[in-house]
Amino acid sequence: MNKLAIIVPYYKITFFKETLQSLENQTDRKFSLYIGNDASPDDPENLIGEILQDTPFQYFNYPDNLGGKNLALQWERILENVNEEWFHILGDDDVISKNFVEQFYKHIEDIGKNGCNVVKYALSRIDDAGNMIDEGPEFTKLTDPIDNFMGKFTEGKLNSLSEHIFRKTKFDRYGFKKFPLAWATDDLAILEFSEGKAIYYIDEAKVLVRVSGESISGQQENMPEKLFAIYLFEQYVIRKFYTRLPKQYLRKLINQQISYAYKNKQKLKINLARLYLYLKDYKKLLELPKTYYYLAEKKK
Repeated sequence: MNKLAIIVPYYKITFFKETLQSLENQTDRKFSLYIGNDASPDDPENLIGEILQDTPFQYFNYPDNLGGKNLALQWERILENVNEEWFHILGDDDVISKNFVEQFYKHIEDIGKNGCNVVKYALSRIDDAGNMIDEGPEFTKLTDPIDNFMGKFTEGKLNSLSEHIFRKTKFDRYGFKKFPLAWATDDLAILEFSEGKAIYYIDEAKVLVRVSGESISGQQENMPEKLFAIYLFEQYVIRKFYTRLPKQYLRKLINQQISYAYKNKQKLKINLARLYLYLKDYKKLLELPKTYYYLAEKKK
């Protein structure tokens, strides 16, 4: 059986031909392809049959749309069919280089020796026309998951779902967290699925991630939902990983949680007393009654 499954959650046909062609062009065909149609108004079956001449695939034509509720729900129902050891989720407008699968198998023994649960590929972002927007950063072959996390959230390094391969047993254990729009769901998966083991970086192959007006990343009108998703995401990260985060960054996250909760009348779900004790911030501890008072008054 193949070790690698590639999952394509399909909904928009605009760039789907390019995605399919990149799969058909793979120099190593030792992968299982799963395509899940999320009740799209555009039937892709003819296009799939036209492009995938030498690539076996399983196609699932779902009657109901889950991605509109949360993209992670669509990812998960396709993954219910997957038994391979590793899986990759490829966006229906993204493209992989022809040696993507080949490089996975070239490195698979080393990945296993290092106990890695997450594999990261080189990344570039492209626009509607396929023109390069920017190149993703380079990483060391073995990257600490906290360093990877901090790279995105403190240095603005590019990061997306499509340039990662995950060990299936880690998904089975943790699942995907259903933040609004699945925003930051991939960031948490990378951090959580790694289980503290190094992320294995492959730079000999590349993923081209498309940023367009049709993609969630390219839209601005859903900014309130994105901000709420980030609030929930940071809340989860604080509660589960606070002892692994740099203390200065942890303080920043705590302040952001308090600020968002105050401005948006949200209930604060992090334990400030525990966090301030861990940080040895006794001044903040003494100010806790006042902090909770202001939060309670704002919610009235």
